[in-house]
This record gives sequence, C-alpha cells and structure tokens, in this order.
Amino acid sequence: MPRSLLVFLSALLPLSALAEEPLIALSPEQGQRAGIVVQPLKALRTADDHGLPAQVVIDPRRIEIIAAPLGGIVTAVRVLSGETVKKGQVLGRLQGAPLLGLQREYVEARGQAELAAEARRRDETLFAEGIIARARLQQAQAAERAAAALLHEKRQALALSGLARPDGGNGGEGGGAGGDFSGAVELRAPFAGVVLEAPAQPGQRLESSALLFKLGRLDALALEIQATPHLAAGVMPGDPVSVPGCAQPARVTAVAPQLAGGSQSVLVRAELKQAAGCVRPYQQLQVRLRPSASHHGKGWTLPTTALVRHLDKAWVFVAAPGGYRPVAVQLLDETDGTVRIDAALAADSLLVVKGAATVKAAWLGLGAAESR
Repeated sequence: MPRSLLVFLSALLPLSALAEEPLIALSPEQGQRAGIVVQPLKALRTADDHGLPAQVVIDPRRIEIIAAPLGGIVTAVRVLSGETVKKGQVLGRLQGAPLLGLQREYVEARGQAELAAEARRRDETLFAEGIIARARLQQAQAAERAAAALLHEKRQALALSGLARPDGGNGGEGGGAGGDFSGAVELRAPFAGVVLEAPAQPGQRLESSALLFKLGRLDALALEIQATPHLAAGVMPGDPVSVPGCAQPARVTAVAPQLAGGSQSVLVRAELKQAAGCVRPYQQLQVRLRPSASHHGKGWTLPTTALVRHLDKAWVFVAAPGGYRPVAVQLLDETDGTVRIDAALAADSLLVVKGAATVKAAWLGLGAAESR
C-alpha cells in the first residue's frame, strides 16, 4: 500500500472513531432500576429563548425624594410605606425655628426691596432736576436690582420649602394661608405614586435635607437580568422578555458593556410597562429572553443533568437498540439548570435527561459489574 494512502487513512481513523462511539449495553430493565429517564429531543426547547434570573427594580428616573427643607421636628406623618398617594396629598408636617427664620428673612428682603425702589425713584427725580450726578442714580439703580434679586431668592426659598409667604402669598403648592409666621410646613406628594420609604416618625428631630419620604411611580418597572457573555452578545435593545404572570412582554433597553465582578454575568436591563398587579418591586424571578441575533436560534436547550464531560468534551447519551450511544456536542451556553448545545441529532432522538452520570460510569467501566 502506498505510503501516502497509509498517512491519509491514519488521519481519518480518529474522526471515524469519534463519529461512531461504541454502544453502552444496558437493557431497559437495568436503565429503569438505575433511574435513567429519556425524553425525545423534539420535546425539549429549541434554543430560541433562554430562562434567566432577574430582579424587578424601580427605575431611578421614576423615584423622587421628599427631604426636610430645613431642620425641625416631625409633628405628623400621614402616610406609611406601601401606600398609594395622589398628587398634592399631604404626606407629613414639619415644624421648627429655622422655618420661622426663613419667613423672617423674606419679610426683611421685601422691605429692603421696597426701600431700594423708593430710593431709585427719588434719585431719578433729583437727577432729572440736575441736583445729583448720573453716578448717584446708577448707584441707586444697582442697589434696587440687588434688593430685587435677594427678594426673589427668599421667595424661591419659601417655595422650595413649601412655606406660605407672610405677605399673604403662597410660597409653594403645599403652603397654607399666608399672612402669619407659621413655622410649620405641610409636605405634599409631587405626583401620584407609591410610598417606597417613610422613615420619619412623629417627634423626631431632623437636620436639613434629611430623608422624609421616598416616592416612586410603579406604572412601569425595570428588570435587571443576568445573562452570560455569549448570550448577551446577541441581545439588542427592543428584544422581548417574557415575564411570568404578565400579559405584555418587557423590552430590552440596555446591555451593560462590562461583566459583573462576582457572577461574571452581563447585566441586561429591560422595561416592563403596565406592571401594576403583574410583578412587585424587588421581586426575584425567572424570565425568558429571546435574542434577536440569528446565531442564537440554533441548537437545543437541555437540563444540566443531560450533559456529562469527558476528555475535555461535552457529551450526551442517545438511546439506541440495546443501550445508549455517547454523542459529542458543542456547548454553546450554560446557565443555572440548563445548557444550550449544538449537535447533529435528529429531532426524534431519545436523550438521557436523568441518570446520565450512571450511563457515563458504565461507559467508562466504573460500576459495570453492578449494572449487569
């Protein structure tokens, strides 16, 4: 035989051996006693969607904080965490000397603005009569502008704090009747939503900017999904995410460019509209993500119990007359509880989905005596 033909045949020998692995002889009775379970490949999910762990979160852009405008004492709390509130509803009441000081500063600034305006009008008359120089008039005009700016600042401070203006005006939507120094402010909801946190208690003394209430809009929620890097490579904004119990799917809005340090997964964020009554904030669940990239649609999704590893390869066992035959497969992806493989298998093939470790032991001659 020519030397070149011998070299060609020797190169083909490993490939033919790999394509036709020896049959692992186990009778149906032995398989039943060993707890081996087979299932048709076509009954398993094709790899067009993937079960992934996710957590329901509130989009930070839909959260607002109600903080203490100034230091004071909480005199009343009208709502509790978890309650639904309407826009403008009273959440609580805060009282303190700094609030009185803010109203006093406004009255002082208003008086200064009135005096500056009167001085400017007087100097305009004197300048027109030639009694004073233009520089004197310009000085009075500048003083009026400065006083008006200070008054505007104090008026805005009252509006931000929700205090009523002592001159009878209303500093903000939450202020009460004007005309008096109240030293108290009613804190109101800026929008309709749900109280996420209400840590303040009646009688509690708070510093300025201390957290009183945290409100969130729950008409739309977000999902933080943990995906493998291989799967995330095919995910695009707009891809559908099926959520158990929800009629409408969520839609992918962003895919993180980096890996999470602990889990080495990729964070995929999705928006779930019409989430009321469907899921709850901070709920953990399994969702199904369908990537848009076409290469993610090939293969099959199997339980992890159907896969074994040997000689740095991934294998499954296919039922055959007289036993089971090992088939090497390409492992595409792996998550908790499932694996995604690509293999040249017929859809009606019967795969071992439980007891694959027992079949592997018989294949390698471990425990073969007990099996027979």
